[in-house]
Amino acid sequence: MMSLFGRFLLGMLLISISVQASEWDWRMKISVAVKDQPLETVCTILEQQYGIHFSYSRNIVDLSPLVTINVQNRPLKKALDEIFSPYNISFARIGDQIVLTVRKHPTSTISGYVQDHQTGEKLIGATVYSPILHVGTMTNQFGFFSITIPRDTSSLTVSYVGYEPARLPARKDEYTPVIVSLHPRSSLPEVIVDTVRPTEQSTVSRLNVSPAAVKSMPRLLGEADMMRTIVALPGVSGGLDGGGSLNVRGGSPDQNLVLLDGTPIFNVSHLFGIFSVFNPDIVKNADFYKGAFPARYGGRLSSIVDISLKDGDMQQYHGEASIGLIAAKAMVEGPLKKNKTSFLVSARRSHTDMLMNDLAVNNNTQTGPKSKAYVYFYDANVKINHIFSPRDRIYLSAYVGQDKLSVRWEEGASDGGISTYYGDSRSNFLWGNYTSTLRWNHVFGPKMFANVTANYSQYYFSTDYKYYYKPLNTLDTGILSGKYYSRIQNAVAKMDFEYRPQPKHTIKFGAGGITHIFTPGVSVFQDNGNDQPAVDTTYGDVTSVGQELYVYGEDEWNALHNLWLNLGVHASGFLVDGRFYNSIQPRLGIRYQLPHRWVLRGSYTHMTQYLHLLANNAASLPTDLWVPSSGRVKPMFSRQGSFGVSKTSRRGMYAMSLEAYYKTMDHVIEYKGSASPFNGAGKDWDEVVDIGKGRSYGTELLLEKKKGTTRGWIGYTLAWSERTFPGVNHGKTFPYKYDRRHDLEVVITQKLGKRWELSASWEYASGTPLSLPNASYEGIDDPSPYDPPQNDPILDHMGDRNKYRTTPMHRLDLSATYSKKKRLWTKSWTFSLYNAYNQQNPFFYTIVTDREKQERYLAEVSILPILPSVTYAIKF
Repeated sequence: MMSLFGRFLLGMLLISISVQASEWDWRMKISVAVKDQPLETVCTILEQQYGIHFSYSRNIVDLSPLVTINVQNRPLKKALDEIFSPYNISFARIGDQIVLTVRKHPTSTISGYVQDHQTGEKLIGATVYSPILHVGTMTNQFGFFSITIPRDTSSLTVSYVGYEPARLPARKDEYTPVIVSLHPRSSLPEVIVDTVRPTEQSTVSRLNVSPAAVKSMPRLLGEADMMRTIVALPGVSGGLDGGGSLNVRGGSPDQNLVLLDGTPIFNVSHLFGIFSVFNPDIVKNADFYKGAFPARYGGRLSSIVDISLKDGDMQQYHGEASIGLIAAKAMVEGPLKKNKTSFLVSARRSHTDMLMNDLAVNNNTQTGPKSKAYVYFYDANVKINHIFSPRDRIYLSAYVGQDKLSVRWEEGASDGGISTYYGDSRSNFLWGNYTSTLRWNHVFGPKMFANVTANYSQYYFSTDYKYYYKPLNTLDTGILSGKYYSRIQNAVAKMDFEYRPQPKHTIKFGAGGITHIFTPGVSVFQDNGNDQPAVDTTYGDVTSVGQELYVYGEDEWNALHNLWLNLGVHASGFLVDGRFYNSIQPRLGIRYQLPHRWVLRGSYTHMTQYLHLLANNAASLPTDLWVPSSGRVKPMFSRQGSFGVSKTSRRGMYAMSLEAYYKTMDHVIEYKGSASPFNGAGKDWDEVVDIGKGRSYGTELLLEKKKGTTRGWIGYTLAWSERTFPGVNHGKTFPYKYDRRHDLEVVITQKLGKRWELSASWEYASGTPLSLPNASYEGIDDPSPYDPPQNDPILDHMGDRNKYRTTPMHRLDLSATYSKKKRLWTKSWTFSLYNAYNQQNPFFYTIVTDREKQERYLAEVSILPILPSVTYAIKF
């Protein structure tokens, strides 16, 4: 046995070894190497290998950034300084621990604008980033940025998709905004559809649609179209084949807020929805929200489409012109004063009236009615941009657009070959938008940006008709004439502020006022001639004025390294006809970053809409009427929650997102029975509508390939949309008319060398609900001297609301573009094939009566067969 003295010596030796092992000093040399590992892992390795113990608070010190470190045989103090200094972390020895804290450095704020070097066009969503500090920010919709960094930071990196990155030297002058000019990278094609941008990923349900995405999609009759590209995204459906309706997550078309340079557009379609009012040649950026609405937006329930137009080239003159089978357009931009004032002018007109002139709609019989029709549209944009100083600039823009349809209908009756009746009806239909916008940008300081806006917008619909008739046994021709028009006008004044105290913290707030002027529908009827007393009557000449006020606050905050929050509230009030409504609308968006580029997102939004749309379900003309909330019809409101997950590949080549949503809607309206805009407008419009509730829910999947010569996306939507009205369908819930169970869209683009680009899109959509009669009977037609004898009308008794479904629609569109660039200009030819395999998709349904066979049947009417087209364009 070991003696007592031996045991004592052994114990002292072990204690000595233990004490020596726990002792360390700053001069001891260490080695550590890691690649793409959290900073916390580096601390763990040092603790295990060298007996060092770190002490810190995770709420204060962020050790989550991924780092690549290779330190070999360096003194401990110098090694730790090399490891922690880039991340603004200081360290100190207290006892046998190394305590980590956040280093406090003097800071400076750099602010300014990022622009295209060649044109001076401000770049939206450009990234300003410090690769050393791993902090950054993005430019707003006016190209402005602000970032606060340690004063000893040497430089920042500025980048934007399709441009060469630039180095921005840090400077101490905080007062004067800097201008960063980026050079286009011609060898890198533009990304087709860029989903959520890096520093704004807290805004779930947001997609950014680039002009390149629009122009690379297959074209209908040679025309690229912004709204058709949006309809191709998950969660969005259009009308029947060819229809331009925008229905988002089970909502109706009136629940979309569409902004053109911040000004609302009430009708976004030309040619009955085949084209939209937005000329893709002058669009700079388009943000599309279908949920998680930021607090700065309000007034609609289902979606926001925020479109920004180009500002105009500050350096030199440019232009584009093209002509296709349906329309021709031109655009020119340039400096009025170089680097000071620019302009942009564009115009577009269809020549469908020339192609359709004297088109016979129904000339199959010699005795039956005959009609001729033509239709066309035009639109124009003007924008002026002036820089007063580095801190002040203004934008003035205007838009005008109109559609016109003219129809002439001739009919007659005979008895034994002798004409006994003649009628000649001539009708004109006009509808369109006017907008004007004035914006003033001001930089109050390096951290504060403001935008003041005043705008005006108007949508109108009008029709006038004259009916020349000569009934039996009369000598004089009578004239029956009428006019009908409706209009909504908006005048807006608002202020928006943006404050950026830190790179990962942005506060937005503002207020505004809106004056709504409603003229729901005015009818003027006149009858002169045929020995009858003259009639001159006006119906529904009523105008309502509504006043809307709102304030909002919004906080975008990177609460932790991997957690982003967007918290906000939108408060508004609406005064109309002595009644006042108000609403508090909370908004929440959350993004949580998981390892390996997985992201979780969630949101909750409350939206209120004070405007209602009386939709005409029978006519294909835009006879819809905008009306305000009233004493009986309260404002609509919705509550929507969504949750999603997304994944991006390591090099950003591929991306996947999956999102589920649930939305409820209250105080939605629908016409009672056979009411329509023509018999339900005016003072008592709210007496001919039913008030109910809605519900929609579903799942959306988006798969993208974002880089390479082959790009595209696959979008799939599984959705339900329902409505419940006490006076409709016996109070039972029924599928909403825009309910589509399945919607699949596949889009592919392929570049072949430098000159050819091919694109294809295939869409499949299940049928939409349809109401059909379950019984019919003959009514009684009372002949009058103003009408020829006719058969008794057939009246229908409708069954359950939307009990039936239309047939599914599917369609393949193809396009090929050849471009050739010269020194001063670029020309291109685009060859498109719409509905390539000639699928007869229904445009609308009608019930046809065959009186000879005493049969009635449901007929599908298809108007868009296979349609080839060619467009020639030149850009200089």
